[in-house]
Amino acid sequence: MYVPKHGRSRWEFWADPSPECAEEFFELDTGVEEALRRLRKKAQTLGLVSWNSYPVLKALLRKFRLNEYFDCILVNGDKGKRIEKYLERNGLRKDEAIMVGDMPKLDLYPVRRAGIDAILVDRDYNWYVKAERIRGVNELPDWLRIADLADRIEKERGRNLTLDDFVREDEHRQQSTKSLIPPAVS
Repeated sequence: MYVPKHGRSRWEFWADPSPECAEEFFELDTGVEEALRRLRKKAQTLGLVSWNSYPVLKALLRKFRLNEYFDCILVNGDKGKRIEKYLERNGLRKDEAIMVGDMPKLDLYPVRRAGIDAILVDRDYNWYVKAERIRGVNELPDWLRIADLADRIEKERGRNLTLDDFVREDEHRQQSTKSLIPPAVS
């Protein structure tokens, strides 16, 4: 969601993990606000789970004007267990939840152990991990749309399509939807 400015290592931040340092050190990753806006329209709940402290997250959310997008903020501890407890307390299902992160040991593995799906944001330091991937949070809404479409097709007739057939069907569905929208009147 936020990345170090000027290609710096995120580990440099931990020398002074204060809210003031965070505001100077991090910038919003490309397309995050638009992705959150799109997700907010469709998702029942959006949460932020982080190893950063609450004061650091509060400062970054204020700086980037992102407070309105999140229903909950969970800090510290095993992310899988934290998310699992949140879901249970709020009557939400694990199979309808998904976690997006970039740190395999802190994000991906604990969440998977808790039985929750996870997507890895591609970074130079996590290339070795086998996982569903997106290049950035900005790709998440489209990834979820494709995943939903794949689930519907699988339920209808099983997952026996080639990737090319799947893409052709998706393009056909999009064209069918476009034809339902009347042209704008000048």
